[in-house]
Amino acid sequence: MPSNHPITRFWRAALHVAVLPVMLALAGCVTAPAVAPPIELSIFSINDFHGHIQPQPAGGIAYLATVLNQLRDKRPHQVFVGAGDLIGASPQMSALLKDEPTLSALGELGLVATALGNHELDHGVQELLRKTHGECPSKGCDWPGFKGATFPYLAANMFDTATGKRVLPSHVMKHMAGLKIAFVGVVTRDTPKVVVPRSIAGLRFADEADTLNALVPELHAAGAQVLVALIHEGAMYDGAANDPSYACPGLKGRGVDIAKRLDPAYAIIISGHTHQAYTCKINGRLMVQAGSYGGWLTESRLTLDANGKVLDAQATNYPVLQGVNAPNPAFAALVQRAAALTLVARSQPVATLKRGANRQVAAPYGDSSLGNLVADSQLAYAKKHGGADIGLTNSGGIRADLVVVPGRMITHSDVFAIQPFGNELIALTISGAQLKALIRRQLPPRREGGPTTLQVSNNLRYQWSQAPGTGVVLDAITVDGKPLDPYRDYRIVANNFTAEGGDELSILRQGRDRAAIGPDIDALVEWLSDNPAAMDQIDSGRIQRN
Repeated sequence: MPSNHPITRFWRAALHVAVLPVMLALAGCVTAPAVAPPIELSIFSINDFHGHIQPQPAGGIAYLATVLNQLRDKRPHQVFVGAGDLIGASPQMSALLKDEPTLSALGELGLVATALGNHELDHGVQELLRKTHGECPSKGCDWPGFKGATFPYLAANMFDTATGKRVLPSHVMKHMAGLKIAFVGVVTRDTPKVVVPRSIAGLRFADEADTLNALVPELHAAGAQVLVALIHEGAMYDGAANDPSYACPGLKGRGVDIAKRLDPAYAIIISGHTHQAYTCKINGRLMVQAGSYGGWLTESRLTLDANGKVLDAQATNYPVLQGVNAPNPAFAALVQRAAALTLVARSQPVATLKRGANRQVAAPYGDSSLGNLVADSQLAYAKKHGGADIGLTNSGGIRADLVVVPGRMITHSDVFAIQPFGNELIALTISGAQLKALIRRQLPPRREGGPTTLQVSNNLRYQWSQAPGTGVVLDAITVDGKPLDPYRDYRIVANNFTAEGGDELSILRQGRDRAAIGPDIDALVEWLSDNPAAMDQIDSGRIQRN
């Protein structure tokens, strides 16, 4: 049949009409972009571990390892990071070995990076660098075989004042699940208020949010698709460790302010410093914290698209409980080695006591039984080594309660847990007027997020009051039962942190005739061992609200 025959033309047209949709459909299958499935990323985090490798009811490195590894086995894409103060102010088992076993253990646990904490600077940045680099003296490191930290400390907002350059890296980049992720770390800008000045001489600390925000263009230019903020600063919270609503009513403090000012490019905020456990959202963005001492492990689960955009964010704080978890054998062995190396020093007997002492204050009092004990010990020690009129100690320097177990002596390890900083006691002279101003500084309004109240020796007492809608009034101050004389000089003894103006106590920097008289821990050991009546005069009431 000719090609131009009417019937031929009809079938050709009919075939074209029938085949065209099939061809279009096939073409669509070839050219339509495939929709990538969402990516699930788990970020495990701890903060304020403070060298607590030893077993404890909640925490301990061997139990933390068990909980972390059990969760890791369920997560194909996961990472483990920290938010600072992983070492420093540590129990003796770690501190006597310069926290080297803690750094080794966290490296073996696969920690990828951590923000710098203020306590990592307790002995200066050079000592921190020595530890992280694994540099040992000729006799070797205190922890046999120590090789340093296998993870970086990040401090984008800490600068050398002479050069203007950062002392530590600002961030690390990691490739995970096809995404490039930047972990960016900052330390609290309040570090100069909570670290002995000589340990941070020559360093400048910038605002956390401003620093992180300024880095965003650089991070994006380097190809980062997801930004994670590791911030050694946090919030105060009275609620549960896990809030299913993420609303966290009552959450307050500097961490909240930072979160509200932080560039939306940061997918999540992993916080620390305030020793709180919370899972919260601020303006829709997760801010989490894992308490302290390894008692909690936070898992933040981000659901991301192929470009790193956050589609969903959830978080859980898992308790690290000794009663329900078996210790990881490898890390239990590490702890046993540290225990053996420090056994003699930790086991030195101090005293047999009938009662313990608590570091917490209870209204209407502003002093605690343990704070009173420590202040008394420092005054007694100073009187034996040059003389003093009054003992003062900062609440933040008291890190554990004095727990008495019937039939067991208090040991050097128990005392060290109370005062783990190795501070030196300093005697200095100020006027009565300066002392009154110092006491007034302790009263409301007080800085949020940390203790500022000085604990005082038995011979200093004061009362204060505040009627609704009025200012604070100092009703009375007495020394040795007599009214404070503003024109008289008083000899004060305090640890070097307090004496050098820590906790914003700049008045003490004006003290005259300074003299170092010995370690604070020696004062407490001597007071407990030599004075049977030490525990009989420490009940609260030295600082009282009328």
